[in-house]
Amino acid sequence: MKKRSALSIGSLLLFGLLISGCTSLFGPQDLVGPQSLRGMNRSYILAFNNLPADIEATIVAHGGSVQSVLEEIDAVLATGNEDFLAAMASVKGFEIAIPNGTINWLPDVQVVAFDGESIGDDEPFSWYQWDMTAIDAAGAWNAGYTGEGVRIAVLDTGIDLAHPDLVDNINYDLSMSFVPSEPTVDDGHGHGTNVAGIIAAADNGIGVIGVAPNAEIVALKVLSANGSGDFDWMLEAILYAVDCDVDIINMSLGAYFDKGGFYDDDGTWVAANEVAEFLNLVKDAINYADQQGVLVVASAGNDSLNGQGDSGLVHCPSDVGATVCVSATGPLGWALDPTVGLDDFASYSNYGPQIDFAAPGGNYDPAVPYYWYDFVLNCTNGQWYAWYAGTSQAAPHVCGVAALIIEKNGGNMSPSHIERELQHSADDLGKAGQDPLYGHGRVNAARAVED
Repeated sequence: MKKRSALSIGSLLLFGLLISGCTSLFGPQDLVGPQSLRGMNRSYILAFNNLPADIEATIVAHGGSVQSVLEEIDAVLATGNEDFLAAMASVKGFEIAIPNGTINWLPDVQVVAFDGESIGDDEPFSWYQWDMTAIDAAGAWNAGYTGEGVRIAVLDTGIDLAHPDLVDNINYDLSMSFVPSEPTVDDGHGHGTNVAGIIAAADNGIGVIGVAPNAEIVALKVLSANGSGDFDWMLEAILYAVDCDVDIINMSLGAYFDKGGFYDDDGTWVAANEVAEFLNLVKDAINYADQQGVLVVASAGNDSLNGQGDSGLVHCPSDVGATVCVSATGPLGWALDPTVGLDDFASYSNYGPQIDFAAPGGNYDPAVPYYWYDFVLNCTNGQWYAWYAGTSQAAPHVCGVAALIIEKNGGNMSPSHIERELQHSADDLGKAGQDPLYGHGRVNAARAVED
């Protein structure tokens, strides 16, 4: 990525209930109006139809300061006041200044049997991991595929850098924080650590195991410890991940953007045209990654909403650009009856024509005894383990299976090729063909690596 900026490089909890994957943004009726910005310097994402070659000097000459230049998507992160914005309107190619809003990309925290012999059997808590059974991860491991040589960027709250199930699979040199107030990638939340564990918790006889236990993880912190993040952090991290030569990007995060405009967490109004342009920039970044050979996977969201029916809202990033959008499945009552089906559509999961695949995310019914056993058990921060449920947990299962496919095919696969392999090997649940709940089906690790 041609980006010029200064950024930092960055047993078993009984249960931790976290329905994770998205939050919602609302329109002007929900919050008070913004304060006047005249004379106040603040951060903006400046969008251009064609980025001028001398853009940094131009911004300084017009009274602003440059934080970073995102040449791949013709955008600049800059600070300035209203007079600066007025002056920029005369610059050739300038389209719009988008307030660099801050929003919460994660919801509030309310924080199984494994049959057959496999490399996972020596993990003390593997028998809680019904999710690995559901996708037949052991079948892929027994065939010799563990994600070796595949690099995956996890855009999230960071990763517990000392977690014994992750330390051997983290690329510390490439990992980076895009959160200025949290300059290291160490996870202060637990969400990112859980996502990374589902992908690549190691085969080491400790705790749990991930779908691709030998894959390499690049931790990119784009959310603070409370789950919030500025607009630009995700954009910059996507482009940085491409520069790091990753094979896959996982984004188990999301928020609904009201096309008519909304107030961000700081009370700044983001107008309809600014919403549209920001979503275009996200699309451009994701499509750029796709064009550079990087598969982008995102969680569908946890609001039980129909992606086709909610025309005034856009779930970002799952419904934007060339993303693989993942819904969630899970059992109900697994603790009392381990023979129950593992593929019920999760009660909270978003659905609709945008869904590409389904994967284990856990199910949720507090009326069911020991309902947390229907969640997904994996790593969390503090070198610990916890149960989580959400489409946030579904997406990394797809990333893990994709890593197995890439390994089997010797690397350097196009995203479209990986998606075809995922589609051909998925278990077609629900209606025949692609349907609004399961997409092309729930991913199947063993079938994905069959000859």
